[in-house]
Amino acid sequence: MGPRDRANAKATEWATRLAARVNPDDALRLSSTVLASIDEVSKQRWDAAKSRAASTPGTLRPERIDALTKSFQRELGAAGAAAGAAAAAPGVGAIATLASVTAELAWFTARAGDLILTIAAMHGRPDPTVDERRAWVLAVLLYGSSARDEFARTLNEASVGLAPTVGRQIPVTTLQTANRMMSRLVVRRYGTRRGLVALGRALPIGIGAVIGGSANYVTIRTLARHADEFFARLPYSAIDAASTDITGRELH
Repeated sequence: MGPRDRANAKATEWATRLAARVNPDDALRLSSTVLASIDEVSKQRWDAAKSRAASTPGTLRPERIDALTKSFQRELGAAGAAAGAAAAAPGVGAIATLASVTAELAWFTARAGDLILTIAAMHGRPDPTVDERRAWVLAVLLYGSSARDEFARTLNEASVGLAPTVGRQIPVTTLQTANRMMSRLVVRRYGTRRGLVALGRALPIGIGAVIGGSANYVTIRTLARHADEFFARLPYSAIDAASTDITGRELH
């Protein structure tokens, strides 16, 4: 069993134990935490991502992404180890553990969003709208290695059968609909007690779960690879901010 498999197994085991100790409202709170963190990153952190991308050392993009990934791995690996040790301490009850999970999940999701947006900037993406940034973060976190294809499928469903193609401008209403669809998927996955177990393997490989530094370390490496692949093959070029929706009304 390799490091990724061990981290995945540890995350699943940990989340299963936690799920047995919390109620559905607690599980729903965790999914809300994910969405709130994604919204905050999408609205507030693009300029920081551009600055981080510009200051990352390296000449070629693969070198720069590798340097960025290692920096995030050091930060999140250390934090995950500390949080995992605290959660495992004797006398820590379910309520305290859940509070720790919620705080760790919010922070980890935000930093994962920062990583995704920084890689977008490294790929030379022009200044995106908030809706675009939210879509990027949701797609990579939800779909992992399948982000490009699943995001294209979601856009297709959101545009009522009009398949996106490279170079095509996507109407803003289509993107907003796709974001709502992906947000609902987050709630479905993590808004139940059973959904807590999914934290151990699906967003991706235990994102945010208090499972120790090794899992966070592996997660960041995988997340960076997925983001790099996604932006290299992103299925649209820009958002048409003054587009016409399916009812024929012009949007401003």
